[in-house]
Amino acid sequence: MFLLVVYLSYPFILESAARFLIVADPLKKADAIVVVSGDSNGERIRQGAELYRQGLGKYFMVSGGYVYWKVTLADLMRKHANALGVPLSAIIIEDRSQSTYENATLSLPILQKLGVKSVLIVTSPTHTRRVKGVFKKVFNKSGIQVAIYPAKNSKFNLHRWWTRNEDSEEVVLEYVKLVSYAFKGW
Repeated sequence: MFLLVVYLSYPFILESAARFLIVADPLKKADAIVVVSGDSNGERIRQGAELYRQGLGKYFMVSGGYVYWKVTLADLMRKHANALGVPLSAIIIEDRSQSTYENATLSLPILQKLGVKSVLIVTSPTHTRRVKGVFKKVFNKSGIQVAIYPAKNSKFNLHRWWTRNEDSEEVVLEYVKLVSYAFKGW
């Protein structure tokens, strides 16, 4: 009987494990939309550009460091955002970060210099809990309000994530990173 209960409830348990990773704040206008690097399919930039076109931010920041020789993720993201209708004049670049923690710490002084008082951080759904924790901690004494928004048209399948290798790796890796960041105090 116990095995039957476990067998019938495992989809609910696994979906709940992934759902824990996904957080979202109420969507409202901010001074800047910040898109952090890390996805491989452009879902973060597409979502950020959509929010920008809706008038939800004055600035559009892309944050991501070097991936190869003189190529940065921020530069690739800038080109993608521009192709989706975000004017180059609105795009702010942070091009040195190599982690979520660095996305926050290296973006903060740039945003402060611009006089930004609120940011809307866009990332992939399973990355939102960690991003929220890191940005809230890093921005805590800055006076900048932080809101998190997940990409809505994500490739991630919350309801059957354990059946796809890419989704399984995403969830497991995110839990490993959450633990690692907790140990580091981030």
